[in-house]
Amino acid sequence: MSAVLWPQLVIPTYNRYNSIGHKTLAFLKSVDFPAHQIDLFVSDKDQEKLYMANVPGNLYGTIVVGVKGLMEQRNFITQCYPEDTILISMDDDVKSIDLPSLSFQGLIQVALERLRTLKGGLFGVLPNDDTRRYCEKTTTHLAFILGSFHIYRNHKDIVLSCPEKHDYERSIQYFQRYGEVYRYRGGGIQTTYRKGDGGLNASDRRSRQEDGIKILLQKYPEYVKRRDKKGNPDVLLDWRATKRMY
Repeated sequence: MSAVLWPQLVIPTYNRYNSIGHKTLAFLKSVDFPAHQIDLFVSDKDQEKLYMANVPGNLYGTIVVGVKGLMEQRNFITQCYPEDTILISMDDDVKSIDLPSLSFQGLIQVALERLRTLKGGLFGVLPNDDTRRYCEKTTTHLAFILGSFHIYRNHKDIVLSCPEKHDYERSIQYFQRYGEVYRYRGGGIQTTYRKGDGGLNASDRRSRQEDGIKILLQKYPEYVKRRDKKGNPDVLLDWRATKRMY
């Protein structure tokens, strides 16, 4: 396999200046991802100072002061890069990408080959590391692409509107645009959902989830339906959906 031409990698991060170096950035170093191509997006100048003081400078390239809120930060990131730029996005609490049959470099190569065909704009893996679900297959139907790790073709007119559940909205919007989203089923993400300081932890998260679900059901009724998962409000995408025609 030829050497990977690594895309730019972006990490929206909040208040995890003490842990990002031991999680996402440590993983990226372990797979020889070039640090100078990693941009950290923080919410304000105070956060910038904390990250600069606590995160080793050899683990990343640039710290960018963006905006507060994960959805808002993702929209901000979209506007920071040229149209059609291929970007890798990772959360700040990823421990590893579990890939029994591929290297991380190999996964990026698979993603780039798919995205450069211009038939699709969003690529991801399974949302957890449950090996019972693994198989050597990349699906193209409408599927949930988790925000913790995804590779995408940047489009400035794809704007998220759900403060919660915006990973689902992104998946739908890319499917609407291309008629395909790519999910490699031979690996999954090892992360620490809703644990530790910083990130998305919030006392009003359940109410925000309910608000996000209402938005999804109103905007995309042909693609999504409500369900409860382990006592928490959730949604399910219709994998049989077809591209909306305009």
